[in-house]
Amino acid sequence: MPTTSQIEVSNLNLDLKNFRTVPQKKEADAIKAMISIKPDRFFAVMESIIEDGYLPTENIIILKDKTDNIVKEGNRRIAALKLIHGHYKLSDFGLPTSITDSIAKIDAKWKADNLKVPCTVFSEKEADKVDRIVTLAHGKGEKASRDPWNSVARARHNRDIKGASEHGLDLLEKYLEYGANLNNQQKERWGGEYPLTVLDEALRKSFARLGYSNVADLVKKYPKTNKYLPELENILLEIGLEQIKFETLRNSLLDFPTNYGIPPIIVHPTTPTASTGQSNSTTPASTNTTSNTSNTNNQSSPATSNSTTASTSNPSPKAPKAVAVNDPKHVANLLKKFAPRGVNRQKVVTLRDELKKLKITDNPIAFCFILRSMFEISGKAYSADHGLNMTKSGGKEKTLVEVLRGITDHLTNNNSNTQMVKVLHGAMTELGKPDGLLSVTSMNNLVHSPVFTITPTDLCTVFGNIYPLLEAMN
Repeated sequence: MPTTSQIEVSNLNLDLKNFRTVPQKKEADAIKAMISIKPDRFFAVMESIIEDGYLPTENIIILKDKTDNIVKEGNRRIAALKLIHGHYKLSDFGLPTSITDSIAKIDAKWKADNLKVPCTVFSEKEADKVDRIVTLAHGKGEKASRDPWNSVARARHNRDIKGASEHGLDLLEKYLEYGANLNNQQKERWGGEYPLTVLDEALRKSFARLGYSNVADLVKKYPKTNKYLPELENILLEIGLEQIKFETLRNSLLDFPTNYGIPPIIVHPTTPTASTGQSNSTTPASTNTTSNTSNTNNQSSPATSNSTTASTSNPSPKAPKAVAVNDPKHVANLLKKFAPRGVNRQKVVTLRDELKKLKITDNPIAFCFILRSMFEISGKAYSADHGLNMTKSGGKEKTLVEVLRGITDHLTNNNSNTQMVKVLHGAMTELGKPDGLLSVTSMNNLVHSPVFTITPTDLCTVFGNIYPLLEAMN
């Protein structure tokens, strides 16, 4: 039978196998993963606890594992309390300034009142009962003031607890480990928040055309897959960025795999051989082919006529119309899919929204200033996320180009990730120019020179070149 008691926050252990995230090695990583997946939700919990204290409306569910008290329900609340009580260095988690300021003002009485929390403790033998309680709790949804499990958490629970097959989740987790076209923030976020049901349907539509007998075979052999590995990983990336949705997969006018570089399976029709009085088993295949070709050339076969009509009346679906790299529509398309995630990106989102409202043809100078600001702020946020130094050895601040070079080295693992090197090459080539459109010299001339200006088409081309780095930092 479970017992109920007040337990100090310091004596509670976060669940490193929380279904919301991929398994974590240590508690600090588990907290970072929870923040990365849903920062707004986590920060809201922190603000509520700081303002009102811990409200004992529901007990924390604990599974006793030898001497450890593993939190099975209430990980976010306990993680928030551990940060508030100072068990971890706040600057490591990218908390909003409003929260860190509020924590600094907390007095000793608040900490004493919230040192312990009510817990319901189950023994190791009651693990199945704990799982049922947690499953039912999240099945209640928002009406029970819970954050319901998303498709990733449900699939992970279904696989790890019930032993069910979850091929989409298996592929996602392998992609997060081995994928060559995603950055560290995407790896961290998509481990717990990813459109998994969209991936499942995309795999069902693609496995045969990728050369596999079934989805399980595809997942098993990834990443040692066939020549369409880049195309497959591009699909995985686009699903994560929510550029591929259910409507993309189910649009009868679009051949989804073909639009992503995966050709259809070519089926060669067979024409029945006319009876010649000879056994078919003794007729060579080449003879049949010649006979069929001759018949096709000498008479108008109904089958041939029908197939010709079908091919002309039902042309292959076409991909969306492309636009030139110097076309403002190209910039608009990129900004539409740009979705910054993580802490300290609030201003990046604001600047993005302002860029989307500007017409490059009418406001090229304003566009350039906002774009420069986005790179400055994104560079600082990414450096803070990954502990990259923003100053030189003598204490002088690095220039923007120096910061971005350091970030590029980090993203490419010092050029060892050849795929990422290719993705970011154009960006650093453009940003590294001392007289480039985003250089300090150009910014000063835009402010002070009575004649220096920017051509909108040039700015569109530059944006297309540097966008991959902007996306990778956010």
